Amino acid sequence: SSGINAEYGKVMLGPSDRRSVYLIHTQPTDMHLSSLESVGRALEQLEGIEGLEERLVRPLKEMVRTQFKFGALAHGTQAEARIVRKLEVKQGYKDLTVAPKLHDFDYDSF
Repeated sequence: SSGINAEYGKVMLGPSDRRSVYLIHTQPTDMHLSSLESVGRALEQLEGIEGLEERLVRPLKEMVRTQFKFGALAHGTQAEARIVRKLEVKQGYKDLTVAPKLHDFDYDSF
């Protein structure tokens, strides 16, 4: 195999309390970010450019806000989805094609 992954292996950014703003997409876990968020965070940390991640993510966040205005719902993570779906199966719920939504998400403050 060639390329950066063959040379350096998996790249992980340090822990953060920030969750992905790409809420209309179901992330594997709450530690996963979109590619744009990952690049922004990595460049901010590597280059020491304060606020770079936020500036790069601003258009993504605005896109998500626009999607919310047209009815999109904030998704939980895939890990959360597995827990919810197991419960739904036990309760006899049949339609398991829809990703679980964040029930207590504050759309107005996003």
